[in-house]
Amino acid sequence: MPRAKRRYYVIGFIILFGIEAAIAGYLKGGFIRSYLGDLFAVILIYTLLMSCSRFSVKMGLALTASIALMVEMLQLIDLTQFFEGPYKSVAVLLFGSHFSWLDLLMYALGLLVIYALERIKV
Repeated sequence: MPRAKRRYYVIGFIILFGIEAAIAGYLKGGFIRSYLGDLFAVILIYTLLMSCSRFSVKMGLALTASIALMVEMLQLIDLTQFFEGPYKSVAVLLFGSHFSWLDLLMYALGLLVIYALERIKV
């Protein structure tokens, strides 16, 4: 499957970063913060990887899935307990605060969205 042009990844990253920043800044809970944010986060990671590399779509998807799974496993061991003061809030924002099987489902759905978007001819 051929890659989209790099500019689409950059544009996608900028838009998704803005959405994720708004979600993190203005929402304290609910479906959008808890689940849709995870779906967008996976797409955000993918667009960042693809805008900065020459990975194939398959490699980009595999790396994105690996990163998402690693973050969720770090939540399982509560990595944020090792951070103190202002660093703890940044760590919670980046890594999340608790493990959830539903997060893994949202990551998988995000990967499916990416795959579907990559199949669209540009």
